[in-house]
Amino acid sequence: MKIIDIDIKELNILENNNINLVLGFFDGVHIGHQEMIKKAVESGDTAVMTFDISPSFILGKTIKYSYITSLFDKANVLQNLGVKYLYILRMSKLLLELTKEEFIEKIIKKINPKRIYIGEDYRFGKGGEGSAIDLKKEFDVYISKLVELNGEKVSSRIIREHIASGNMQLVETELNRPYQVTGLVIEGAHNGKKLGFPTANLELTYPYVLPKVGVYTGYVKLLSSKYKAIISMSTHPTIMELNDPIIEVHLLSYKGDLYGKEIEVQFKEYIRDIKKFGTLEELTEQLTKDSEYAKNTLK
Repeated sequence: MKIIDIDIKELNILENNNINLVLGFFDGVHIGHQEMIKKAVESGDTAVMTFDISPSFILGKTIKYSYITSLFDKANVLQNLGVKYLYILRMSKLLLELTKEEFIEKIIKKINPKRIYIGEDYRFGKGGEGSAIDLKKEFDVYISKLVELNGEKVSSRIIREHIASGNMQLVETELNRPYQVTGLVIEGAHNGKKLGFPTANLELTYPYVLPKVGVYTGYVKLLSSKYKAIISMSTHPTIMELNDPIIEVHLLSYKGDLYGKEIEVQFKEYIRDIKKFGTLEELTEQLTKDSEYAKNTLK
């Protein structure tokens, strides 16, 4: 897949008359997004146009800058779906000031797609004034209906809520893959190692949506290897309680030093709340139970 950066100050878009163009931010690239993108790919070479940052953040509608997928993760998912080109519009106030007519003339027409694919709630141009009606005046447009699951609309906003509530099994169904974050392993206090459960402290490399505080089963991907793991989103109240929760991961079968390495952490199941134990022995006993559960339930 070819990735093309687009800055409104210096437009460098190459015309491609025989391509399908899919428009949207696609945070998470959930099953609704995937269904639309697959339709485009089935009918020919396909490009996706997205933004590097959510427009709602630049507009001040969203205070917290956090996402379901990093731009890197999003590119990987799109490539696996068969997308040939990824256009990344660099978000700026100048870009958001473009009227719907200017957005079409300065950006969409520069690509000149044979067909455009959008969700039924897609909006563009200053203040979101543009819609499918405006695009249909100039292009052949396919409008994808919103996807529902168990009577609930699948959307990035709803998935964020499920992540925040720890419902990782539902999140996995809606993403068609486990929820994943990537980070660097940094030095910790080595308390886990002293208890016989060494943990990797994760410094996130992207502002991901943070899961509910608690203990999860999951996997850690390191280079080409994958390990079963217990994942803790916690202030670890039993030992040296912190002000803010951090992500700590215990790999069940890994031997070696992880410091400075980048790992991918996949959340599978929320298994218990975080609590303060009366003694370190009680904590160790619970960690043993968590490990056994993870061994028996993870494939």
